[in-house]
Amino acid sequence: MNKIIAYSKEEQSVAVNILLLAFSGDPFQRYLMPDPSIYFRNSTIWFNNVASQSILIKALLGTEDRSGVALWFPPKHVVQFEDIEGTYKDLPIASQKSIFQYFAEFEKNKPKDAWYLEYLGVDPRSHSLGLGSLLLKSSLAKIDDLHQPAYLESSNPRNMSLYERHGFKAVTKFQFGDGPLINTMYREAR
Repeated sequence: MNKIIAYSKEEQSVAVNILLLAFSGDPFQRYLMPDPSIYFRNSTIWFNNVASQSILIKALLGTEDRSGVALWFPPKHVVQFEDIEGTYKDLPIASQKSIFQYFAEFEKNKPKDAWYLEYLGVDPRSHSLGLGSLLLKSSLAKIDDLHQPAYLESSNPRNMSLYERHGFKAVTKFQFGDGPLINTMYREAR
């Protein structure tokens, strides 16, 4: 049986590679980076940025077989984005205004008192094996032990039922320009 473990610095590149595969078809990630070369180059920078921060607080969880990861941040944690600012020049010029509206809306909607699921990704070769559920169940059990809420955003309509099965409820929806619809989701403390 696949176990969920906290990934260490040694597994950071594994986590980044899983996320690169998992998000290669994600509506929002590809809206930001539609060109495949830019996607792989800049998403590697983005995923490394948050993975390194999540590892430091032991909140990057992954499957023992290295096929899925959940990247979390605790309440009141401020994610640092300075390391990705150099990639902003590669955002599609026609969409930049909308992209920065999305970024502002993410910050506006994110509750400060909740655990934040930055990314949940499973290698496409391992889809439909229950790994997303396993990652969520394990993560949320730890959050429930702390009696704290959880929050996420989803741009992929196919993932909504997964999150709902684990107690998340849709809160708001927003969309800018020709970008994808974003659903924010919140799970009450248990």
